[in-house]
Amino acid sequence: MTTTEPRTEPLKTQGSAGTEGKMVAPQPAKRKSLLSRFWLILVIAAVVAISGSVVYRLHGVFGVHSGSFGGGMGAGVLDEFNAKTITLQVWGSPGSTATINYLDENSHPQQALNVPLPWSTVLSSTKPGIPANLVAQGDGSWIACQFVVNKHDGSGDVIKAPNRSPANENVNAFVYCLDKSA
Repeated sequence: MTTTEPRTEPLKTQGSAGTEGKMVAPQPAKRKSLLSRFWLILVIAAVVAISGSVVYRLHGVFGVHSGSFGGGMGAGVLDEFNAKTITLQVWGSPGSTATINYLDENSHPQQALNVPLPWSTVLSSTKPGIPANLVAQGDGSWIACQFVVNKHDGSGDVIKAPNRSPANENVNAFVYCLDKSA
């Protein structure tokens, strides 16, 4: 076994070839300038400023002019709609009665209990559209319903959403009529 003696000369570091015994001091870190630290923030601020300027200059080009929002007479410009009447009709087998649920001209639910058939009611409104909905269940073998709409514009009566239960049902015939905008 051989023993090795400790070294007395300094170790050579990488890049110090030929400088025996000389210590190489680490070079001080180069200080970064202010521009190299915050360049991304400056670019983002410049993009936001330029795009804001472009939007401001193009604001009046595409139909948006000063005074077009708020105030003014925007709601007073609407024309009155022609009055219309809707007749809800239900009929069924002779001598039968029915319970009828429907929406009135203000879309409030209404109910007519055990009314003799045929049955009808008239709704009138100046709204552009009335959601007409009717459900009827009778004690006869069949039942039918329909809406008759008159817009008072010279076109006359229009029958909408006619519906009829199957003939000869055994118990309590049922029917519904629906028109989303009569």
